[in-house]
Amino acid sequence: MELAEIRDTPGYFYAIAYWLAVFLIYYPFRGKGKHILTRVAGSAGVLAFLLVFMEVTKGARKDLFILSMACIYCVIFVYVRFLFGCSWTEAGYFSAEAVMTGEYMASLSWQLCYYLAVRVVGRLTIRLEILCMLGVYTACITAGILLKRRYLKDGTDAVITLRDTVVIWVSVLSIISISNLSYITSNSLFSSTNAWEIFMLRTMADASGVILIIAYRSQAREMQTRLERDALHSINEMQYRTYRLSRESIDMVNQKYHDLKHQIVLLREEAGSARSKEYLDQMEQEIRIYEDQNKTGNRVLDVVLTAKSTHCRARDIEMKVIADGSLLDFMDDMEISALFGNMLDNAIENAEKQPDHEKRLISLYVTREKGFLLIRMQNYCDEKLKFKNGMPVTTKADHHLHGYGMKSMQKTVQKYNGSVVAAQENNWFVLRILIPLKEVPDPHTGKEKGTP
Repeated sequence: MELAEIRDTPGYFYAIAYWLAVFLIYYPFRGKGKHILTRVAGSAGVLAFLLVFMEVTKGARKDLFILSMACIYCVIFVYVRFLFGCSWTEAGYFSAEAVMTGEYMASLSWQLCYYLAVRVVGRLTIRLEILCMLGVYTACITAGILLKRRYLKDGTDAVITLRDTVVIWVSVLSIISISNLSYITSNSLFSSTNAWEIFMLRTMADASGVILIIAYRSQAREMQTRLERDALHSINEMQYRTYRLSRESIDMVNQKYHDLKHQIVLLREEAGSARSKEYLDQMEQEIRIYEDQNKTGNRVLDVVLTAKSTHCRARDIEMKVIADGSLLDFMDDMEISALFGNMLDNAIENAEKQPDHEKRLISLYVTREKGFLLIRMQNYCDEKLKFKNGMPVTTKADHHLHGYGMKSMQKTVQKYNGSVVAAQENNWFVLRILIPLKEVPDPHTGKEKGTP
């Protein structure tokens, strides 16, 4: 038995499906965007509008069908933009994802309802509609949340570009056109007049659309992860090469200073005037100051600090350092050079923006605090910064290409179960790194030293 009178899916199936699909897409954004009461009120308003609009436009003519669907998609787009608080590009992408997911949920639930009504129960009831809708929607939402947890387990997701939004909307509209072709015309090559065939075609097409979105998103995320990994590796390699070059240069300068000390001794023996002795005393004092600076107990850190200090002096930036470099012995050379190189490069870049030279200040502390390695770097910054997950958001226009220095620091610290937190306190940018240490005896001295 075929019930021709239930060929058309009720509007409220789609209204609720679209509404729930938005919340499924919203899962990674929970807690962000508008205030909770504003989101609840807006969500209730959108659901009410969709229910009324779908009922009013039920059975619309072919030309009005396309127009009404376009209106619904625009409402979903505005809803996503309002609810997520994301960019227009991201809102476009997520609204396409919500539309495709809602289409699949509604078509699958109504096909199940039709099957049970025709071949099992023999009649259609409100109770059957509600049970089918509840079962399918619950299964789809649960599967979607589990899938997002799997792909968002590290708290990151692929960056969405305008190209991604255009591609996904073209794909979604093409698939929806195919799935609803029989509702628009029954004379095309791929149309059907049989209700079950129409439902099968629509559900399979919508399912392929959902699979396409998942595959596209997964591939984009894997590609970004790969590019980010390569970028971080390149940054660390660059910092390490800079360290190696700086070490060679500093070794050469140290040798020259060592030779100069002996020359001063000889000149002092031959100097006859008090003015000559005063000049030699001044030279010797300058050499002694150079020899005493940046002796932290870690050769790699010494080289990085010496190179950055020289860079700061050339740009009238004052850098103060109090560091126990022996606490860094558990890190390899590349990790130390990358961590402190990126950290100080960001601080120096910020300090150079200060027109007032008295505000060109950077301070760095590397100490032990209650069983933790504490690294605290701060620099004056009167620019209002935005933060996301405890890290600053870059203000550069091509933001997708920046911020890797911070990500490199996070990767290094997370390797040792540490944490990185940045904040702005009274016009000071403050970066804090904590890495847990445990006390183990040093095999050379027998004294205890910190290791992760």
